[in-house]
Amino acid sequence: MKYRFFLIFALIPVIFLSPSSELYSMTGNEALESFQNRMDGIPKMTGIISWTAGSGQNYTASFKYMSPGKIYVKFNSPRGKTIVSNGKKLWIYDSNSNICGIQELGAGNSGGISALTRGYLAIVSQQGSKGYTIKLKNNDRNFSQITLMLDSTFLLKKAVLKDKQGSSLSFSLSNISTSAAVMKNLFDFSVPANAQTVINPLNTR
Repeated sequence: MKYRFFLIFALIPVIFLSPSSELYSMTGNEALESFQNRMDGIPKMTGIISWTAGSGQNYTASFKYMSPGKIYVKFNSPRGKTIVSNGKKLWIYDSNSNICGIQELGAGNSGGISALTRGYLAIVSQQGSKGYTIKLKNNDRNFSQITLMLDSTFLLKKAVLKDKQGSSLSFSLSNISTSAAVMKNLFDFSVPANAQTVINPLNTR
């Protein structure tokens, strides 16, 4: 149970890690590359992330992001959970249970959703002045299908990830700002002294 809890919430940073609005017929690979370049080129970002787990549970949180691989997520609904990463370490803290999972991030564990989407067959199913929809498939991955909904500059608006069993996770971003102030020290989480810690929970099933 602890592993499943930490795995679900550890997926959030996956969401973060050269705009172009020309409207011409793009191949799937061209659109995917434009998306990856757009996300990789963002130095900082703030906004709201909302998602629905396979169980149907809805979550909402505010986030702050700084490249490379730094993320701070504070839950609004349900309250009590905080996820922080400085790019080398990931903290998943639940104030309701007073448990903090601390995960060491090795090489290759960062890169955000642009890295997650590499190696997929990409098909553009829709494009226009309001944005793009890209469908990705790879039956050899844990998420065999990924659907990306982007704005006209290839910035992510929504992503739906489906595994081989048919379960899905749906993420959406709103109130996005790439100019709001973000302080670097925000990404080093201070674990409460009385909290129970679980080291590397994602390494144990």
